[in-house]
Amino acid sequence: MPRSKPHDTPAAPIGAQAAKIQPRHSAEKAAAGRPAQPPLPAIVEASPLKPSELAERVGSGMAAFENIIIPTAAQNTAVRQMDSLRIMGLKQPEGQQRRAYRYLHQSGTGKSTCAKILRNFVEGQNGRDPAMKPVLHVTLSTTGTPKSLASSILDALGDNYSTRGEAELLLRRVRVALKELGVEIVIIDELNHFRLKSMQKDAANTIKNILSLGWVPVVLMGTTDAQSLFADNRELKNRCAPQVVLSPYDYREEKGDLPAWTQLLGRLDEEMVKRGILRVRSGLAEPGLAEDLCRASNGLIGELHNILLAALEQVLLADEPGISHQRLVDAVDAWCIQDGTIDQNYLKLRKAR
Repeated sequence: MPRSKPHDTPAAPIGAQAAKIQPRHSAEKAAAGRPAQPPLPAIVEASPLKPSELAERVGSGMAAFENIIIPTAAQNTAVRQMDSLRIMGLKQPEGQQRRAYRYLHQSGTGKSTCAKILRNFVEGQNGRDPAMKPVLHVTLSTTGTPKSLASSILDALGDNYSTRGEAELLLRRVRVALKELGVEIVIIDELNHFRLKSMQKDAANTIKNILSLGWVPVVLMGTTDAQSLFADNRELKNRCAPQVVLSPYDYREEKGDLPAWTQLLGRLDEEMVKRGILRVRSGLAEPGLAEDLCRASNGLIGELHNILLAALEQVLLADEPGISHQRLVDAVDAWCIQDGTIDQNYLKLRKAR
């Protein structure tokens, strides 16, 4: 903790004024013959941050980091496809069958970020009514029942009574609300929450009916666990265009994935300084470090995000200017090694060499 400037303290009286004071003992007489010594300066520590102030600094920085969105080439392709689907639906007659896209990949590849990018883009267009919801991003309830599909859509639409009634009644309310709020495309996320085969069949038929009746085009997102939803329902699969692949980055692809990954890290590094989260760049795009972070995160954007967020929290707590290599090592230990997603810390191994 930096010390404040010492306060000046008046010196003891010397000279003629001091001579008037007669020492009573021999030790005092000896001391009287020496020049008076200035007193030791008082040490005044700077006041530490209050817990609420520290929490404000850390929380604000982490929130600013969470708001950074840097689309990858694959994400830009996916967003363009979703927007084309939205525009296609707008140009079709009411009641004509709509189509769907599906994005079924492992967690952390950036599917949900695509939905956010599209929503921000469409809602930011000139002349848009802020009360409308042209891009409706629905996160499916973890209960994974057919009724929960309608309830989750109503939740996203702001319905305060989304669970009251049977599935058929809820779907009628969904249809009315979609029109009232100007929904142009529905993105259903976490499709893998339909676990049981019987529920998958009912859910697939409900989604198929939404498309067949021409309500709105639909984007379906989830992990690979949701593949069976389409394998068991050929009619729904036929209403979906071929899925776009959002693959993890492969650090071994030195002419494709690794340069793109390194560029992404460089933009993240730059953006954290630009937004005032950090004071200096952290060198995330350095070749060796970029490769190690790709291996530690298994090439997943979501996993990288969690590693950097864990490191950033400690950096903000200590008020450090940037993210050091050791902070990244510790974050990989805390986030990846303890969770068992990798069996060795590649950042630590490179440091030891």
